[in-house]
Amino acid sequence: MDQKKSNLKTILFVCCICFVAALTLSILAAILKKPQKEAVELYKSKQLLLAAKILTYENTFQLQNNQCEYENAIYDINSSLLTPSNTPIKATQADILNLYENRIIPMLTDIDGNLYTFEDLQINQNEYFEKNEKMGFAHLQYKLVYFVLPNSSQSSLVAIKQNPKEALQIRSENCLQSDLCFVIPINGFGLWDAIYGYLCVANDGNTIIGTTWYDQKETPGLGGDISLPKWQKQFYDKVVFQPNLDGETNFANAPLGINVVKSTVTSEIKSKEIAKNSVDGLTGATITTIGVAESYRKSLAPYRSFLIKMHQNYVKSSL
Repeated sequence: MDQKKSNLKTILFVCCICFVAALTLSILAAILKKPQKEAVELYKSKQLLLAAKILTYENTFQLQNNQCEYENAIYDINSSLLTPSNTPIKATQADILNLYENRIIPMLTDIDGNLYTFEDLQINQNEYFEKNEKMGFAHLQYKLVYFVLPNSSQSSLVAIKQNPKEALQIRSENCLQSDLCFVIPINGFGLWDAIYGYLCVANDGNTIIGTTWYDQKETPGLGGDISLPKWQKQFYDKVVFQPNLDGETNFANAPLGINVVKSTVTSEIKSKEIAKNSVDGLTGATITTIGVAESYRKSLAPYRSFLIKMHQNYVKSSL
């Protein structure tokens, strides 16, 4: 009898410990849920701004001067403007989030390249992201594209936000990358799992400003190098529409994507024109390299009409 009572007490004690532990974990999960979500949003915001070359890999802001050269910049929350700085100053979390909120507008496009706001289509933005983020956006009827607004005054930014499509008319007399630009979400599969990134395209609908891979589980030192600055910087000023050997681009039929070669562009690509659409691969990471190239190709293909319209609008505004 005493043995049974002892066993019962032990069982009750263990149950109490498990209950307290489960309750504690539940409380901690609830408490940490919001900070974790905010940390993820901050990280993804930084990755998008990196692709747009507004933020540097050293976590400082930059902008282009009249000679189209990048220089250090600081962000003024009151005016929502980046201004030149003599020295690099680390961007604060508040500055990054505020700039993102003021300069980045999520939009939607269809297979014909027409542009819509979420309000135009009466689509709940939060539900749209939660439902489709894992599988990507390229396959949807209404595909996600981010407008990256130029470094304009607060009043101009407000006006553009009220009618984002007017931003398409914005042109810089000097630098292509000072114009409005666009970020297209990229997703696919590497060696081990799904990979997710951003590709920023200039207002001409063709020139790449930058790219990042913000979520990948590839092998560190091999395929995982797709997230390193050294590899990502290869994409600067490449093009998404492959030109022919004469340097001409047939936007309606040209291969669309980025050619990630097995070794180096110098050794594999003899044409300077085709090299504009190619980057070096990663040694010892063949499957990741193939996966990355396929991710760009499959993610960008449904945006062809959108990119063509952006190019046509750019040419028209140049006349």
